[in-house]
Amino acid sequence: MINLIKKFFTILFFLTNMFLFATEEIEVSLETKNPLMPLYNSQFTYEKSSFSKDYQNQLKEIFDFDLNMSGLLKIIKNEKVKDKQLSLFNFESCFENAFWQNQKIAFVIKNELIDKKLKSYIYNVEKSYLKSFETSLSGNVFEDRKKLHELTDNIVESFFGTKGIASSKIIYTVRSENSDPAINQNWISEIWICDYDGKNAKQITNSKNYFVHPIFVPNNNNILDEYLYVSYVTGQPKIHIAKINGFETSPFIDLRGNQLLPAISNNFDKIAFISDAAGRPDIFMHAIDKNRKPIGKPIQLFSYPRATQASPCFSNDGSKLAFVSDKDGTPRIYIINITDAIITKKRPLAHLITKKNRQNVTPCWSKDGNKLAYSAKTDGVRQIWIYDFNEDMEWQLTRGPQNKENPIWAPNSMHIIYNTEDKNEAELYLININQKKPIKISSGKGRKRFPYFQQ
Repeated sequence: MINLIKKFFTILFFLTNMFLFATEEIEVSLETKNPLMPLYNSQFTYEKSSFSKDYQNQLKEIFDFDLNMSGLLKIIKNEKVKDKQLSLFNFESCFENAFWQNQKIAFVIKNELIDKKLKSYIYNVEKSYLKSFETSLSGNVFEDRKKLHELTDNIVESFFGTKGIASSKIIYTVRSENSDPAINQNWISEIWICDYDGKNAKQITNSKNYFVHPIFVPNNNNILDEYLYVSYVTGQPKIHIAKINGFETSPFIDLRGNQLLPAISNNFDKIAFISDAAGRPDIFMHAIDKNRKPIGKPIQLFSYPRATQASPCFSNDGSKLAFVSDKDGTPRIYIINITDAIITKKRPLAHLITKKNRQNVTPCWSKDGNKLAYSAKTDGVRQIWIYDFNEDMEWQLTRGPQNKENPIWAPNSMHIIYNTEDKNEAELYLININQKKPIKISSGKGRKRFPYFQQ
């Protein structure tokens, strides 16, 4: 048993610890099946507005970033001839269809600042369709950033019928060296929260202890209220639940042994996690009631002789579970049917998903149920890979010398956030599968790890 537990922590170390590679990031090489639609976003014109030019430029920068990172649109560089067209007083002239078709523009946005309001006119060139949005502004970029994120999400939804992710939050940990001699540990790891673009980063724990694997708890109102995480406060890792505002925390799972790597179903009717309560690191599952409280006792969902299991994640409908196991000699990703495991009370058949690389870890199921993202060692470096269920195919999303770990899908099944992990850097990056370049969204002191998207 001792050897198995040692093996368990060895694999956990392998999954999360630093790697010694260069820090330069390069573009991914990725074929785009869905071409990005060209969008022209005008400069801000103003009438009776007291906002400074610097403030307006900051607004435009945020707006362009959100639109360009939508994964569906490509911002076209501002040009005098296009801005002149949009400056025309008559809207029929501004949005003259023949002009924008000739410019090969699919969507046009005209922005006007009137007093303390931003009015954006959205024109769909193909459908000759015009819509407007009005946003009240304070003049404080810190406050107005949120309003621009909401505006972008509404615009994306009006163009494509799917909500954008600019208003989403990300929860993650920041690990740093302990500088307090009164605390007998080398490292501390606190929990932070930020906007999807890494801005407005805020530390939400300050216990000078070690926390990992935070995940938002979903609710019907889509309000961020609670999160689960793994705490080392007692020395032994245990799953806790806490309030985002106020850090009211308490143990969540009543089970002896180590508790690690929690995953929750989309409607939060069950939680899966890893525990060695039965003697080896196995997958356990616990039912959750409507009040977000555990029901009864957890059940052992999957075990395999002399093997270590890790990183469970639920399918969108909660009927299946993807996880990592070294039962066939090297960490790979498997899928089991949860219902089969519960009804038969026998070890369910584990279907092997990843076959291309010998070390595949930290799977995450996309919201649409069509894809798995995971980290795989490729030519000596950990890269993000995608398994496509429809095509029954694995393909590489990222490249470059830095190790990349812990991929998490955004709710639109298009964007992924992950953290790099090597000697010189552990930062958060945002990428979408329709564009080539990962965007670094974090900076500053500490090693940023274990990101999780608001679902």
